[in-house]
Amino acid sequence: MSASPNPYASPNIPDPQQNPFGATGGYPLATRTQRFVGALVDGLIMTPLTFGAGFVLGIGLVVSGLQPESVPFRVAAAVIGLAIGAGIFLAINGYLLATRGQTVGKYLVKTQIVSEGGGLVPFAPLILKRYVPIWVAGQVPFIGPLFLLVNVLAIFRENHKCIHDDLAGTKVIFIGSPAA
Repeated sequence: MSASPNPYASPNIPDPQQNPFGATGGYPLATRTQRFVGALVDGLIMTPLTFGAGFVLGIGLVVSGLQPESVPFRVAAAVIGLAIGAGIFLAINGYLLATRGQTVGKYLVKTQIVSEGGGLVPFAPLILKRYVPIWVAGQVPFIGPLFLLVNVLAIFRENHKCIHDDLAGTKVIFIGSPAA
């Protein structure tokens, strides 16, 4: 029997110096259904907000004199829209991502983003490696939507990981109950 750092700690309770949300081991990968439901919840929260912001942005660009069919309009809409969408996403999910490795959807379905080693990923690398490349790639005309589709369809691989997980070196685990 190995000695625990805290001889008075219950063997069934994770060490509080470790990640208290269960990412240090013994937790199974999130199922495809859990990941889908979490993403669906996030999408249901984000869609009306980003649609409204996009509508206001479009009106603002037209009022500023840009023609909706013009290249400058499309570039401005893509760049400003990306910044606004990222801002909305971070305003809603930033705290949970920074402290728990979760979005609102992941919180509700009890899943969590962790590194391949099982620890929480620091906030800046998480955003810069896992989210920004996908957000930027999604803005590329014609290729972007195809890449986004391939990204999510990659979850049907044996490791249940999307391309954004591969880019960031992350995995999504289910923290509702430890594996037996």
